[in-house]
Amino acid sequence: MHVIDRILSRICDAAGILGVLAIVSLMLLTVVTVVFRAMHIAFPGTYSIAELLLIPAVSISIAYAAMHHEHTRAVLFVDLIRNNRLRRGIHGAMLVLGSLFWVTVAWATIREAIRRGAQNELSPIINIPVAPFRWSMAAAIALVCVVLVWQGYKLLRGMPSDDEHTDLDKSA
Repeated sequence: MHVIDRILSRICDAAGILGVLAIVSLMLLTVVTVVFRAMHIAFPGTYSIAELLLIPAVSISIAYAAMHHEHTRAVLFVDLIRNNRLRRGIHGAMLVLGSLFWVTVAWATIREAIRRGAQNELSPIINIPVAPFRWSMAAAIALVCVVLVWQGYKLLRGMPSDDEHTDLDKSA
């Protein structure tokens, strides 16, 4: 179990670094574009590049947030349950059920990547292939599915989640 946790954590950490690099690249692109526009120099295609950089920045960040329990979640009902086993069971079942939504999104993303890849889709103006960005989104969403199912499985088996350990540490 700990081996799978470590592997998933390392994959999500590496993906998180890629997401941060995409965000930093987006920031640099924005700064350079604004500075050069102030000097009346425009770069064609900066909007297209920004759109492409947003894909990994957002999709990869979701996997990282899910792995490290930094995502937004509603726990109003679950926190009221004092029985640890019941609370973990409900939480685990909700993670597994919630992953079905992400499986649907991943499936649709993969289908769209295949369809658009067959058309050799290029970004407007600068003609950058879009396929790698679509496939990075599909891989990131598939990683979210794996993380959610794994965390749900652990909770259904009665194991405390990593965020329960941190909550206990904070209260002590």
